[in-house]
Amino acid sequence: MRASLLAAVSALLLWSVDAAHSASCKAGEVVTLEGEIIIPPVRDGDEWFWPGKFAQQPCQVTTLRGKGALPAECAVGKRMTLTGQVTDNGVLMLNVTSIRCY
Repeated sequence: MRASLLAAVSALLLWSVDAAHSASCKAGEVVTLEGEIIIPPVRDGDEWFWPGKFAQQPCQVTTLRGKGALPAECAVGKRMTLTGQVTDNGVLMLNVTSIRCY
């Protein structure tokens, strides 16, 4: 059900930071992406998701996913840098292991 929810929300909310110029990330890669926060995350218990297209060099994912509390600085209008491993379960997702907002 969670995957269906993410797919539906992703289809509705397109978060595009120069999406036309970035190729899709590859499953298994560990990448660092950077972009602007334009919508608040979706929360599901201890997990948070940012659905939509998130693109920056070197590549693009469809959803950002993490666990636990977000830094207080992670608010709409701020920028963020995220590092994690890319997975592909029908949706390219960055499983965030490190996040910094500024």
